[in-house]
Amino acid sequence: MKSVPGGRPLGLFAINLDRSPDRWRQMEQGFGALPWPLHRVVGVDARKEPEAVLAVRGSTLEFPPDAVGWNAHRNRLFMLTEEACLAGHVMAWRQFLASDFDLALVLEDDAEPQPGFAHVVEDLLALGFDADIVKLEGIFRPGGRKALPVAALGAHRLVRSLRPCSGAAAYIVTRRAAERLLARIGKACIPADDFLWAPSWHGLRIVDLSPWPVMQSGAESVIATAKAQKRARRRAPFGRGLAVALRRARERFSLLWAAADGRPHALLNATVAQWAPDVYNLGNRTAADAEDRRSSNG
Repeated sequence: MKSVPGGRPLGLFAINLDRSPDRWRQMEQGFGALPWPLHRVVGVDARKEPEAVLAVRGSTLEFPPDAVGWNAHRNRLFMLTEEACLAGHVMAWRQFLASDFDLALVLEDDAEPQPGFAHVVEDLLALGFDADIVKLEGIFRPGGRKALPVAALGAHRLVRSLRPCSGAAAYIVTRRAAERLLARIGKACIPADDFLWAPSWHGLRIVDLSPWPVMQSGAESVIATAKAQKRARRRAPFGRGLAVALRRARERFSLLWAAADGRPHALLNATVAQWAPDVYNLGNRTAADAEDRRSSNG
């Protein structure tokens, strides 16, 4: 893992829009009193400043007024709101690399720490991890998913998930990972979490914490665009559906290969890893529904 001489171990970089001060107050309440500094990454607002959104990656609107291009992961349009979300993560990676932190915990402003969050992060930092990205959050799903065990962290486990899950509201990245993510994202039209959790896009090693120590708060998405709107305006080019299906198959194979660390027989050791913590009270399906409307990995 790259480190900065004399650098600090971990910084928190939380993406927040100026029109959501209530969410920033919640972030300060949930993460502001932890041992690691909390930094606000001022997000770009697709509703109020579309030019600023496009400027982050030098993108253009291929299908005005609100579609940047074709979604590289799904057979539909990639909307300006999705570009704004991705731009927030890009800015967080850049700000992290400009800092003196060895690791960054990137947060979206609807992230909510669960009981024991600080302890499990302290344990993770003390133990270390042989990975580039640690996923700390995912959209609520009942039960568990197949995964390969990596290490025990008290009541949590580090695992390599065999099934990607929507959500990019909380994850830890190394400096190497941030550099690679910035180098590989280019101008690709792909939602942030589809990009992050598909090793075929960047070649990074990913581990998950099970169960998630962070969950989305259930607040309504401020960037969501309905799936129907993404599909309705333009007909997909001929053959695109097949091309997307082949790409998704390649992504799936790459994910399994990376999880098994290039040893297919390791898949025989897969166990079931819990998704959400037992204490998490979903209350309603707002977060899951909002993520489905934004449609990343869901």
